[in-house]
Amino acid sequence: MKLQSPHDQNQLSGKRAATRSLTEKIKNIIHLHEVVSPDNQLRKKKKTSILHRSDEPEPEKNNAATVKLLFDRIVHNLNQNNFAKAEQLREKLIVEAPTAVREIVRSGEIIEQKKNACMDPKKIRLWADLFNRFNNSEAAAFYFALKDFVVKPNQPVFQQGNCDNRLYFIRSGSLKLKYFDYDVRKNVSITILRKGDIAGAETFFTLTNHTTNLIAAEESEISYLEKSAYQKIVAENHAIESKLCKYCETKQINYDQIKPETPYRRAHKRYKTDLIGQVQRFDKNGNLLEAISEAKIIDLSAGGLGYRVRNLKIGEAAYLHNSRIYISASYQKYSLSYELKKSAKVVSLKFLPFGECSVHVQFEEPIDEDRVIDIAQHTDVTAYI
Repeated sequence: MKLQSPHDQNQLSGKRAATRSLTEKIKNIIHLHEVVSPDNQLRKKKKTSILHRSDEPEPEKNNAATVKLLFDRIVHNLNQNNFAKAEQLREKLIVEAPTAVREIVRSGEIIEQKKNACMDPKKIRLWADLFNRFNNSEAAAFYFALKDFVVKPNQPVFQQGNCDNRLYFIRSGSLKLKYFDYDVRKNVSITILRKGDIAGAETFFTLTNHTTNLIAAEESEISYLEKSAYQKIVAENHAIESKLCKYCETKQINYDQIKPETPYRRAHKRYKTDLIGQVQRFDKNGNLLEAISEAKIIDLSAGGLGYRVRNLKIGEAAYLHNSRIYISASYQKYSLSYELKKSAKVVSLKFLPFGECSVHVQFEEPIDEDRVIDIAQHTDVTAYI
């Protein structure tokens, strides 16, 4: 056995220490390589980039540039009297830069000022009493929601039994307002509408069909308000609704004063009643839907009836208008119970106070007049027109 000298032992220990040192360095290098791999470098770079971007003011510059661009485009379109485009751009400005309060407010003021400057005084003068009820914002919104058209002599604007959801403002010419009298089987004249008059309020504010005909007696210019446009401006200017309704009521009273004393517009006499019925709607294929509504039948005739229902939503009412329904009710005659079951079409809906809605329907097949009188006699009602 060979013995190692102290010098050799020291040399061997040095080599082992150097080897351990080298091994540790290699491990450190490998560990460092794993930490700073290409993927880790990319993640670190992205993180650093995100942190860097949060500190730099570039987005604010971009946001300011967007605000300026949209504002300039709004002004440009207003100079071209393109109000619809200007308002679209303002909506875009509100969405994309909601913190640009000064530009949003200023653009709204400029749009309103430009609209007021472009309104034709001659057109406003015809309905000065109506526009006097509006503030500047409401007047501009209402004025620019109106559309114009021309009707030729003998051309109908609307017809009895139809529903077009428009409010008409007569600008020039003359038009005959009449209805078809079922008793005498002929058209009966009500009045002549001329410049400054309005028509269509009967159907515009309710879900109902026209009960009159409006026909041009000569070439006439008419402005009209679509219900869809009306709903949009009312959403932004709530007070317009009550002001317009009150104005139309005054015009309607004027029309009533000119009408004949007894303008029969119903084919059958109606009788007041107090029956509880069930109403079910048909789908487009003629099948009864499951939903059933309870209704209070308030009047009855050979050709139809009227009932009231509670808590009917506007969307449901719009869907019900002109639809087919099945209505049933029972009544007592002496000690016996009888049923009334009829298919009908909804022709009119009108919302009433306290959550009620009045609905009028027309039977697909009329009831015998004697049976109507019989029902009337046993429900303690009196006839009326």
